[in-house]
Amino acid sequence: MRYFYYRIYQQLKRVKSNDTPAFNALLLLLVLLGFNILTAMSVIRYFFNFEISKNFVYSFGLVLYFILLFIGFKTLFGKQNEICKRYENETKEERRKGTIYLLLYIVLSVVLFFILGKPLK
Repeated sequence: MRYFYYRIYQQLKRVKSNDTPAFNALLLLLVLLGFNILTAMSVIRYFFNFEISKNFVYSFGLVLYFILLFIGFKTLFGKQNEICKRYENETKEERRKGTIYLLLYIVLSVVLFFILGKPLK
């Protein structure tokens, strides 16, 4: 996740109208992580025939997002300079592979969410 945070942060720094690229990178990662968690919950619900109420999902989602936001602030946002120093000397080949992995992660997270994740009724 640190590398994905770094790659997103570097891309968002290039946007001139973006005042908070570090925070926006964190939010994008949290949204993708939320998609993955909801997809996993849908798969569990499907295979185990486990019914989850809307109120539980909304409450669980809010609590989980605040927990993830707190953890993200501590591990990513608060240490963005350390993360940048760690990955700033990567080669072109490493950067290309990292970009491909990041794009795959983003596309697969969104696609799987909409294919496997059933909307709540």
